Amino acid sequence: MERKLSTILASDVVGFSKMMAANEEHTLRDLSRRRQVIDGVVAEHDGEIFGSAGDSIIAEFSSPVNATRCAVEMQERMTSLNEDIPEERQMVFRVGINLGDVMVTEGNLFGDAVNIAARLEAAAQPEGICVSQTVFDMISQKVMVSFEDAGRLALKNIEQPVQAYFVIKSQGGVRYLQQAEKPQVSVSEAEPGSLAVMLFKSLSKDEEQAYFCEGFSEDLIASLSRFRSLTVVSGNASFSYRDKQMGPKEIGRDLGVRYILDGSVRKLGSKMRITTSLTNAQDESTVWSEKFDTTIDEIFDTQDEIIETIVATIAGRVEVDETKRVSNARPENLSAYDLVLQGLEYHRRSNLTRSEAPKALTLFEKAIEADPTYARAYAWRACSLSNCAGWDPESYPKDWFDICRASASRALELDPDDHEANRIMGSISLYLRDFDLARHHHDRAEELCPSDSYIIGKNAEMRLFLGDAQDGLEKVTWAMRINPFCPDDLLEKEGKCRFWLEDFEGALASFKKMRTESRDGLFYSAATLKKLGRDEEAIDALRRGIRAAEVSIEQFVDSQPFQDQARNRELQELLESIEPAQN
Repeated sequence: MERKLSTILASDVVGFSKMMAANEEHTLRDLSRRRQVIDGVVAEHDGEIFGSAGDSIIAEFSSPVNATRCAVEMQERMTSLNEDIPEERQMVFRVGINLGDVMVTEGNLFGDAVNIAARLEAAAQPEGICVSQTVFDMISQKVMVSFEDAGRLALKNIEQPVQAYFVIKSQGGVRYLQQAEKPQVSVSEAEPGSLAVMLFKSLSKDEEQAYFCEGFSEDLIASLSRFRSLTVVSGNASFSYRDKQMGPKEIGRDLGVRYILDGSVRKLGSKMRITTSLTNAQDESTVWSEKFDTTIDEIFDTQDEIIETIVATIAGRVEVDETKRVSNARPENLSAYDLVLQGLEYHRRSNLTRSEAPKALTLFEKAIEADPTYARAYAWRACSLSNCAGWDPESYPKDWFDICRASASRALELDPDDHEANRIMGSISLYLRDFDLARHHHDRAEELCPSDSYIIGKNAEMRLFLGDAQDGLEKVTWAMRINPFCPDDLLEKEGKCRFWLEDFEGALASFKKMRTESRDGLFYSAATLKKLGRDEEAIDALRRGIRAAEVSIEQFVDSQPFQDQARNRELQELLESIEPAQN
């Protein structure tokens, strides 16, 4: 009997027996139509249906990410099919997903992994999805959804309680978004000064110290990217290799770089040893390596030394003035720096569950208490408070947006060269329709950190709203160069730029590449499909967008801050022409 590790998706129809009792013929006909759609969605996500009896389905996936994306799309499609159908004939599904060891015999699957998936399905809400802890751990930050803690569930005929989570609509607005599992953009020839900084490994026994390595690595990327002689790929791209067993040559080919910087940190109290190595990706030779015995108080001096050596090695000289400039924004109290790094660890996960965002906010506020002059702490507090309010607006002051704005302003007063503070203030200014200020801060953020694909994407979108879709598209293209994994936010912005450039086929292709549908992606897909004369598909996309975002056409259009209001009117008229009754 074959055994293997698999992701199991179990699904059935809520109240199916009652529907059969009321009208067997209609129910079976409706189920057959639904199954055609479900079978197609499962196949599209590389799944295989192993068993089905009546209304139930058992499908196997090699990837929990694919299984969850399949479940999300499946539920969305089922909800669409229920529209305009009498309530008594609407088919509502529940889904459970589990990852575990299964036995395969005679074309069927057996084992606790299958049984737990079926029990999780029974625990899910109608139209809902319930996943086990093992699935949650594997899919977090890889599918644009959020989760509600379901607790430890006592499942029928399962010996031990199972920690589970309900899948809910994506919350928060963090900058760490899902991206493809492999590069989507190939680079024909790497630039002479192209560099990827890998995530430094933590060699400390305390696993919680991993947050320091991520923060230290991100700071190196931000500082190195300011040198015009270097092309530094985004950390979102290079950090994707943290769990992959690949050599420098393969990574260099994937990311289109000539050099790889990696290293490790062994931290014991305030003392630490940082080991670094610069490798030529083309022949895997070591260009330079060094060990630094330092302390948390001297961490910025160590960063400077690493930066100077790399720039001198790759570019042939050290830009002394620039090195001094990137070193200016240091906190007076080094514990504040550590608190910010800890806060970022929670902030990166603050779109997952309700508990993460307040933890991040608390740590950023502690950092401000430790050092009231640390600009970065104020910048991240603004961003974190916005996420908290997105999760639970009733628990935060009604003027939370004004507090965010004041916090970002304070960050810029303390350090006008903080790229995150500029990025946040750029977004705030665009929301307030202060277009000159939005342009200033978004341009400044990109100038200060040109290796950050998220910041460049935000600038691209700002250019689109200011009426220059071509400039926006060029920026998106560059963002995809330094992050060839092409996160969904870049694909969405690419599609929007192409739409306004009247490249409707290209726009639709961009939206279809997105791993998870978004509000803007759905509304713009509807508008694009209408322009292409594909009216039925446009209606379906529009309905999904209205339902997913829980906004009307007018509310969506109002959220698009075009400087030229004629663009808003044009977009609204086009969407209303698809199906006016949906407004």
